[in-house]
Amino acid sequence: MILIVHYSTVLPRILKNGAIILGENLVADGFDEKPFRIVSHFHADHITELSKSIKKSIGIIATPATLEVLNLDYNIPPRKSFSLNYSISTHFEDEVLTLERAEHVFGSCQVLVKGKDGVTIGYTGDFKNPVKGTPVLKSDILIIESTYGSEKFRRTFKADVDDLFYGYVNDALTRGPVIVYSYHGKAQEAMLLLREMGIIAPFITEGKFTKITEIAKKYGYNIEGVFDISSSEGKEAVKSGWYVEFRHYNDFKKRTENGTNFVLSGWEFGSAVRKVDHNSYVVSFSDHADFDDLLYYVDNSPASMIIVDGGRKGHAMELAKAIRSRLGRKAIYMP
Repeated sequence: MILIVHYSTVLPRILKNGAIILGENLVADGFDEKPFRIVSHFHADHITELSKSIKKSIGIIATPATLEVLNLDYNIPPRKSFSLNYSISTHFEDEVLTLERAEHVFGSCQVLVKGKDGVTIGYTGDFKNPVKGTPVLKSDILIIESTYGSEKFRRTFKADVDDLFYGYVNDALTRGPVIVYSYHGKAQEAMLLLREMGIIAPFITEGKFTKITEIAKKYGYNIEGVFDISSSEGKEAVKSGWYVEFRHYNDFKKRTENGTNFVLSGWEFGSAVRKVDHNSYVVSFSDHADFDDLLYYVDNSPASMIIVDGGRKGHAMELAKAIRSRLGRKAIYMP
């Protein structure tokens, strides 16, 4: 497909390794020989080849919370750490960079880059809830994620998920311990939700889950009563049999008969909660926009060109086609 764009700014590119070229000096969420790398959030598919970027770039740019999580596994030298708060514009040579909030995991950001000719490129990173949570970027060119970019990925029940998850957990606690299996970031979101809705049972974590939860608390997540399983409080809670333990998503396959198991998955579209065995449930708890949310975001964007990110697992081709056919907007996908 040939696309003619009347901009003096070089068209942004998405490379096969997932790197998103946003200007002369800036690349996001992948490695490239640019002076500065932006990290939109700390999930694995957005920090590929980060060690290479740390070695070769002038600096790594992210929100303060994201940088702290990254430094649990990567040694980013202070001279190469560029911590930017939301909505603060910073010059990098002739380009102006601004990070904006994204509702995904704590510390997530969207990216705006204004070129020397005044053209602005926006990159959503991963996000959800553009109606009430994630603000729509005001940009001339928009790069949007496509995780659930196919029409078949709709959650008609998404307004009910939080209440149902709380209800199931609250009921399960009357029978014994609860184990929640999730990825980093999503686990802390689940903790915050359960606390806000009234769950007062101790939360048990271990290792990296404990460290990431402490960082989340530092940056505004009001999650009290969290204890590492090795602490005296954690051991006492486990002994009592009344607690909610948070483990990694990949451990769900090793679940036991001790308590009620909940695995938080974004790939559930039939119902909010699905029973998989006598003491285990899958909860449709997603940190990504579904198909309708993606279209909503584009429909409310002023961008004259939409580029769909196909550099990660997703449905970029289907989303670009839907944007063209349903919204009548110029849209391509890359790479």
